[in-house]
Amino acid sequence: MKKNNMPLNLRERINSRIRLLCSVIVLVLLVLVMHQMDYTLIRKPQKEAAEAAALKEQQDKIKAETPVISTASVIAVGDNLYHSKLYESGENDSGIWNYDHIYTHVLDQIQAADVAMIDQETVFAPSHDAVSTYPSFATPQEVGDAIIKAGFDVVESATNHADDYGYDYLKSTLDFWSTNYPDIPVLGIHATQEDADTVKVKEVNGIKIAFLDYTYGTNNSGAGEGYEYMIDIFDKDKITTMIQKAKEISDCIIFVAHWGTEDETMPNEYEKQWAAFLMQQGVDVIIGGHPHVLQPYGQLSDDQGHNTTIFYSLGNFVSTQQELPELLEGMASFTIQKSTLNGKSTIQILSPEVKPMVMHYDYDNGEYGPYMLDDYTEELASSHSVRNVIGDEFTLDNLKAKFKEIMSMNVKPSTNTNLLNVKFDWEGNMIDKTTGNVVEDTESIHSWEYQADTSDGTEDSSDSSDSSSDESSDDSSNEYDSDY
Repeated sequence: MKKNNMPLNLRERINSRIRLLCSVIVLVLLVLVMHQMDYTLIRKPQKEAAEAAALKEQQDKIKAETPVISTASVIAVGDNLYHSKLYESGENDSGIWNYDHIYTHVLDQIQAADVAMIDQETVFAPSHDAVSTYPSFATPQEVGDAIIKAGFDVVESATNHADDYGYDYLKSTLDFWSTNYPDIPVLGIHATQEDADTVKVKEVNGIKIAFLDYTYGTNNSGAGEGYEYMIDIFDKDKITTMIQKAKEISDCIIFVAHWGTEDETMPNEYEKQWAAFLMQQGVDVIIGGHPHVLQPYGQLSDDQGHNTTIFYSLGNFVSTQQELPELLEGMASFTIQKSTLNGKSTIQILSPEVKPMVMHYDYDNGEYGPYMLDDYTEELASSHSVRNVIGDEFTLDNLKAKFKEIMSMNVKPSTNTNLLNVKFDWEGNMIDKTTGNVVEDTESIHSWEYQADTSDGTEDSSDSSDSSSDESSDDSSNEYDSDY
């Protein structure tokens, strides 16, 4: 049988081709493996690193263009003025006096704020036997305990009553604060010259807030010779220096001003001139008091880029005065916003408003204390003891109408400066510090004049920026004791 043998050279060619094919396949596989290894070990990490770097660069750019924002909410109330019926409401035969009940109805608003400010109108008596009311006030120390317990954490004390009893009671008041509440900023009165030269600063949520507090003058002659530093009284050079100090160590400046004409709802010329000056110096917020009635609030600005938020007067907070406007009062509310970008910070004052309040007292039932007007009722108004004096005038509707009337007044700013260098004598006259001459106020108008002009259509309402008018004279006879 014939064998079918393949020639040797053909077999070798086939084997050679097979080996070549295998080598090509192996080479392709090696190339693929190397390519994958190159992608996995080199190109992919490089791509991911580049993408991560690009993403980080984009995030850093966004971060660099987005400011860091922090806020602090602030409320402020008016004069904490204790007449005899009020301090008698906290007396106890055991000798333990307490005034927590006075602030019951406004605790939520006080404690919700990051900063809560109050004007403690009077000095504290060194003992219960020394407590007194109008015309020279000395208030129980337990009132200080009550306002701190209520949630107030900044106390304003530069008032016309700061020297009602001279050095001794002023020193006793300062000792009370430093001993019992050393961390509470007490403004406007000082135990030493060093303290008087130091700006009080409170840091809240990363915002450094500086506080200054000055009064137009006092009812008496001060704390005595050599103790002039104990009460901060309006002085242009001193205030300019203190504002500059405040700028160096704070983000925001709040200036408390004890000024204005008592029982006058229209800001006076003294207020207006000082408000413009304080704005130009860089004060962010001005909070006014002393008239015992509300005055308008708003924004002051000029063509040089200065601006400030101003509350001309918040009226009373706690008192037993006897006129409807003296019992209508306000709680200033605003938010300080700090924006920081590339190491530079700016401040804005957001949502400023005055929330209406009313001071309630019912002698028959022993009820005393302020209410937010939104929480007040006609039933409460009908039980108010002031109705024994002013009758049916005191109603919820009339309180609301008076608030609307006051807040709708347009306060025309002043560009005058002639009242920045005056002081006040014991009769409330303005005296030029340089010449000693009486300075007449010819610019101020009363609210009734404003209302008459408005009703006649002659009031210029084109200028809606805030400022004040009429002179700051303290007629102490208007701040009467409301007890009867």
